Amino acid sequence: MTKQVKERRINNPSHIRVLMQEQINILRQDTALDPIDKARAIAYLSNTALAAYKDGEMLKKLVEVEKLIKDNHIS
Repeated sequence: MTKQVKERRINNPSHIRVLMQEQINILRQDTALDPIDKARAIAYLSNTALAAYKDGEMLKKLVEVEKLIKDNHIS
């Protein structure tokens, strides 16, 4: 039995984080997978989620700096 896959837009790092979290939870619940393969897949997805988190934080800081520059008319 196949689960229905939810359609998602992936436009920014937070969307990647949500998708990775969702996939990790699906893997964790799949008892048919080899435990070693499952661990490898979860580790890979976790690293991808962590990278997306870092990118999202950097993007947020960049937007804040751009706003400060614009607000202070610094060129």
